Amino acid sequence: MTTALLLTEEYIFARDLRPASAKTYLSSTKAMLAHFGTTPIEQIDHRSILAWRKEFLANGKAKRSWNTYSSHLRTVWKYAIKHEMLKHTTVNPFIETCVIPPKRPSKILDANLIQRSRNWLDTLEAQERCTNERSQVTPAWFWLAVFEVFYYTGIRLNALLHLRYKDVDLDKQMILIRGETEKTHREFSVPIMEGLAPHLKLILDKAKRAGFTPDDQLFNVNRFSMHYRGRVMTSDQVEAMYRKLTQKFGARITPHRFRHTLATDLMKEPDRNIHLTKNLLNHSNIATTMSYVEVDYSHMRTVLHERSVMQGALRRIRREDTSGASSRSHGTVRRLDRPTVKLPSSKALEEIAIAMELSTNPTLKQALNHVANYFGEIQEPQRDQEHPPAEMNTLAALMSSAIRRPSVASGYSSAELARPTKLSP
Repeated sequence: MTTALLLTEEYIFARDLRPASAKTYLSSTKAMLAHFGTTPIEQIDHRSILAWRKEFLANGKAKRSWNTYSSHLRTVWKYAIKHEMLKHTTVNPFIETCVIPPKRPSKILDANLIQRSRNWLDTLEAQERCTNERSQVTPAWFWLAVFEVFYYTGIRLNALLHLRYKDVDLDKQMILIRGETEKTHREFSVPIMEGLAPHLKLILDKAKRAGFTPDDQLFNVNRFSMHYRGRVMTSDQVEAMYRKLTQKFGARITPHRFRHTLATDLMKEPDRNIHLTKNLLNHSNIATTMSYVEVDYSHMRTVLHERSVMQGALRRIRREDTSGASSRSHGTVRRLDRPTVKLPSSKALEEIAIAMELSTNPTLKQALNHVANYFGEIQEPQRDQEHPPAEMNTLAALMSSAIRRPSVASGYSSAELARPTKLSP
């Protein structure tokens, strides 16, 4: 008789899934069997799945947990239908059974939290080295190395557990991540950064003295401390250390959060490159990478400001003087902002004026002096100084030309500037 468990086992066998993935599929199937019991598989249709979903959520269970079950079982049924393992139907009962989950809390590790964690591990390492006494996380040098690997590379926990002694090449400054350890089943390499190199050298030196072979698990705390008895290091041991970090600082710290943090940090850089980030995290598609990147509103504000400056959206604001001071007249302009665009010097602006066939009358000379003062040729520019509209019109023309003709700032002579040329767009 065909059962849900049989279908799942057949799918796992056909896809050659990693143990962790197989465990997730089996967990989903067992949850289904716990609800339906001995109900024949032929009687499980779309409506009965929706009824299970309703009961599942009514019991206060998480929407994301339901979506995990729904997604995995939909995949199993799709495989079974394709290979004609189900004779009674060609309709997948798990289609359109997912729900919209609540927004995930931030998975980004604050830079200050990372530094405090690093400092704490540094302190524990120094204590162990000086006193030869066991610290809260021992050996501290080992767990500091693990911490730095996650910080600098963003690799998955499973990848760290499967790193072999021979996978770390200090000469080429590269770490090989084998395909069989990855969700994508693709082999790739990550560079060893300057801050990570000393930690890797330390663990390689200790591993060599301990008699490691090239194929031995490199990050195996059991072989570096007499306080552990296991043969290989497991995910439980790593997660136990990160639970201690979480308890110490009151904020959740996990290996996987370093991946989200790294992706977000890389996309903040001026030369942000989504393909570079995707390859470093070894994702199969950009959509997955983008789901790791969280919004940085401070960075968003900076980018929007740069856009407004570059497109000339920031203007000086005209307003009437209502202070009643006799030294101020109507129709003047007060500078309320200071543009961040760097303009040429007053000498270059004078050359522009000549090229534009503007007469060098007193008004122009006065305007050029205002430009020189305003853009930093004096130490303390007077921000509240007012300028008549006529001067501001001249300034506007000069600034516009300076931005449109950057060659002026490159040392062109006034004679060359005077030649008729087509202005760059």
